[in-house]
Amino acid sequence: MSIETSTDRSDNEQPENNRDASERPETVPEPSEQLPDVVDISGIDTEQAIRLHEQGISTIEALEAADSETIAEFANVSVEQAADWLEQARDFESETEEEPDTDVDTDGEEATDEIPSESPSTFRATIQASPLKAILKALRANVDEARFRIDESGIRVRAVDPANVAMDDLTLNASAFESYDATPGVLGLDLDRFADPVNLAKNDDLVQFSLDRETRKLVVFVDGIEFRMACLDPATIRAEPTLPELELPASATLNRDVLQQGVKAADLVADHVGFRMDADEEVLRIEAEGDTDAVDFQLDEEELDQATFAEASSLFSLDYMKKIVRTIPKGASVTVDFGSEFPIMLSYELDDDAGSMARMLAPRIET
Repeated sequence: MSIETSTDRSDNEQPENNRDASERPETVPEPSEQLPDVVDISGIDTEQAIRLHEQGISTIEALEAADSETIAEFANVSVEQAADWLEQARDFESETEEEPDTDVDTDGEEATDEIPSESPSTFRATIQASPLKAILKALRANVDEARFRIDESGIRVRAVDPANVAMDDLTLNASAFESYDATPGVLGLDLDRFADPVNLAKNDDLVQFSLDRETRKLVVFVDGIEFRMACLDPATIRAEPTLPELELPASATLNRDVLQQGVKAADLVADHVGFRMDADEEVLRIEAEGDTDAVDFQLDEEELDQATFAEASSLFSLDYMKKIVRTIPKGASVTVDFGSEFPIMLSYELDDDAGSMARMLAPRIET
């Protein structure tokens, strides 16, 4: 393991602006479909449609895949206006989806979602506070509310942040609970309000919760205190994303603490972090370059738990990456999969075979 830093103060070279507006996070890609032209979106006039088309955004799908800041820049409108167009695009895509009852599983194969959209008729569970705190901390890094899909096998949460840049995919097995009794259904939860009573518990305390169907409230029992929390209507929560089919050739498994060391080093000099792998050198590099300074954090095969070396290089927002890595449990073994200008996937198993977590982050594309 090595960290190299360099400082270049040559007057003859113009430093790169770390916050160049031309660097924009690319959004998590969606499968391609032929969709109506962007002029079908209310508020987009012909001139704006032409501007978007010139930048490669000519369909509803392309608009839905972009982020509001990029749309605003391309169309020369406010971010608020772009956000309204983006919301219309998502609604339009939902209405025109031919098979609304299918999604894509983690292997990229279509799978029918058999969990009904209403709340479960039965939901009672008891779990130790420590793993529940860690799960909520990770989810809250990017979203404020989420749909909890519940069935007899456990709980599934998939959520994407408002900017469409980061996504979390959680599977929490029924075996993670001290006791678990549930029928299929969906709960919409405000994550901050759910975390408030849970955080009152000591790590080895048990947290009990159950659903009151009549009042649509989740009852949380912690250390002799009962909390009744109103659930959200799942229909009002941002739609769950479809997992894109990605071919990510580069892969490395390493300790979370080592990964955090590289991210912290990058944060010393820039506001973005690069992940690069060279098939010939057989080295994973976590690197960053600022106006005058640079960091190159190198990990060879002996310092990685596992690696598949391939040519790959992508740049990511440090703000997002820091939040993701910081909320991965300490000591966890993290598998990092990435390609060239593709999203990066950070995945890890929860303790005691309780489940798994996959964290996806879209790259920053330099144009």
